Amino acid sequence: MTPQSQQSPQSPQAARATQEDIRRDLQASLEARRELGPGYDDQFLDALVEKLNRQAQQTQQNQVVKSENSEHALALAICSLVFAIPIVAITSAIIGPVGLIVACAMIVGVNIAYNFRR
Repeated sequence: MTPQSQQSPQSPQAARATQEDIRRDLQASLEARRELGPGYDDQFLDALVEKLNRQAQQTQQNQVVKSENSEHALALAICSLVFAIPIVAITSAIIGPVGLIVACAMIVGVNIAYNFRR
């Protein structure tokens, strides 16, 4: 497989490129099988199964990473809401409307920074 097909697909173009790489690999394997004849069917099938297993494992790993990232984002959002209540109350009481705006801006900034980091 090419290095591009081993990267995690992050956009529709990357997914299409990966599918095209797999298609080219399979076409090359089929052509090689035709040239070698039916005596090499077992080796051809083994190679095909190996390629499909690698692709399935890569897809599964990508899904696990995405799942973990979304869980962390949800935890950050919940903590932001929980901690925002006392922070906003305290800054509003001490500083006034400016404190409210600053506290909200900081909480939003932390959440935006985390999501752009990913």
